[in-house]
Amino acid sequence: MEDFLTGIIEQLFASLLLVPIGFVYLWLRFRHRIRVAQALAQEYEDSYANAGSAILANTIAALGALAVSSLIILAVVVQIREWLHG
Repeated sequence: MEDFLTGIIEQLFASLLLVPIGFVYLWLRFRHRIRVAQALAQEYEDSYANAGSAILANTIAALGALAVSSLIILAVVVQIREWLHG
């Protein structure tokens, strides 16, 4: 029963979040029905959910890299300020 509910939740997540993200991304990027269909077939296995998943994963990775680099820069700046005022 738990596996059944997990499958339903995964399908809802894919349908409600990933499909619209993939659809909007591909249409904004290619803006032509044939090019969208080609990219969808070649890169995302004919699935808007796969496209949305890739975009979401790349966005989260980029935000994580930005957060880590910001923390590193902040740590360096704080150390330099302490060194200058100390």
